[in-house]
Amino acid sequence: MELHNETYLLAVDIGTTTIRSVLYDSNCEEQGSYQETVATIYSTGNDDEVLVEIDPDRMFQQFLRVIERVYRTLPPNAKVNIGLCTQRNSIVLWNKKTRKEETGIICWNDKRANKICHQLNNSFILKALNFGGGLLHFITRKNRFLAAQRLKFLGAMVSHRLIVTINRSEKLKQMRAEGDLCFGSLETWLLMRSSRSNKLCVEASNISPSGMFDPWIGAYNNMIMKIIGFPTDMLSPIVDSNLSDLPKLPIIDRSHFGAELKIGSIIADQQAAMFGCGTWERGDVKITLGTGTFVNVHTGKVPYASMSGLYPIVGWRINGETDFVAEGNAHDTAVVLHWAQSIGLFTDVRETSDIAKSVPNSNGVVFVPAFCGIQTPINDETACSGFLCIRPDTTKVHMVRAVLESIAFRVYQIYSAAESEVYININSPVRICGGVSNNDFICQCISDLLGRKVERMTGSDHVAARGVALLAGYSQNLWSKDQMKELITVSDTFEPCIASRLVLMKSFETWKKAVDRCLGFYQ
Repeated sequence: MELHNETYLLAVDIGTTTIRSVLYDSNCEEQGSYQETVATIYSTGNDDEVLVEIDPDRMFQQFLRVIERVYRTLPPNAKVNIGLCTQRNSIVLWNKKTRKEETGIICWNDKRANKICHQLNNSFILKALNFGGGLLHFITRKNRFLAAQRLKFLGAMVSHRLIVTINRSEKLKQMRAEGDLCFGSLETWLLMRSSRSNKLCVEASNISPSGMFDPWIGAYNNMIMKIIGFPTDMLSPIVDSNLSDLPKLPIIDRSHFGAELKIGSIIADQQAAMFGCGTWERGDVKITLGTGTFVNVHTGKVPYASMSGLYPIVGWRINGETDFVAEGNAHDTAVVLHWAQSIGLFTDVRETSDIAKSVPNSNGVVFVPAFCGIQTPINDETACSGFLCIRPDTTKVHMVRAVLESIAFRVYQIYSAAESEVYININSPVRICGGVSNNDFICQCISDLLGRKVERMTGSDHVAARGVALLAGYSQNLWSKDQMKELITVSDTFEPCIASRLVLMKSFETWKKAVDRCLGFYQ
């Protein structure tokens, strides 16, 4: 493949657990990487709600450091383009005049808005909206109104976390009244911190799952935001993933590295992983097992209105053309394994696959992973976690297997909801990535449950970074779509086993009963 050999792509992946930079050459081959652990701060707020924040100064210094560590390995005068891949729905507020942050980075899994969302979901206003949406859909048959019929506010969305944060602070309310308060998701904030010359904007794939975006019109849903009292004058313009609609590309000032670095592409983490998996066609499926579980189905050039809790989001928007994705998620994946290790069920997470395989089944034990409630397709933030069906002969090994099976069960539950509604191309393989996907037992369970071949991506931890690098190179015409296909590589393939599926499905039926027992626990 003949490419521009002097061009390098530096991808920065800002996740919930880690922040990393990965350097790629013009053949999209990895030339180096560096990562640091994100320090997440947990505290307790009103009504025992869990607050989850990150110190913005520390995060920005990490952002600069991970770039600097790989940037200094480049040959002299090398041309480099930065691509950003960011965790979605995490926000920060700052002072417009001083550019100083007034809050921490309020993470997507922060629970401060759960109570108000629960109240709104049971309010007359939302019920009227749902009814009106259903009526308009019956009359017009437009899917936009079908989505309004199913509208439900979630604490993970941006809208209500921002409203609650402002309303709890007299200082923020005063700044808001005086027009001095700004807010943004991570990419908007990073542009603000990187250079005074950057135009503040929000990228399409990042804003799409925020609760403020209408995928059917490709813009903010001003009607819904006015109903809930969202400060729409604080919104930044929405731009393409390859930033083609900006008058000039944003930069990282030369004061940071001695050279001015251009930012050529921005995309949200899960959509970057989907791009990096090569799941670019309608009906393609990508599964990510990281901090959370995400099942994404490419729905083509139009959004899909789901009746089972899938969320229609922008996959990527390149030169004004949008690819859409239907997404289901579970918040508790890696956190479940970290917790299980902390209580002594095992000492090394890398050993859990062999531990689970050492017994033929979980001896009837099931685990419900719901530290943050149950998301798609149930969406009950009041659900609780728990082991059920424990017996006198239950061992740690059985419990470890039950924990791993629960991750696979949540994938199957979300996939089944998608399969019942969305077109899935069964002739293309399901592709899987993320740190937890390195667990062979979980991947094999998923393949057995889905009854489909599952391909694990090469360098599964770096797939999102690779995705934003591929997007950047594609946007700069370094390679065509056909050439990009040659750059997608798979490390392992898991074939479904019918006999294993029968055993797993029996456990799955027991697990579903356990989930039912855990719903509504914290109401």
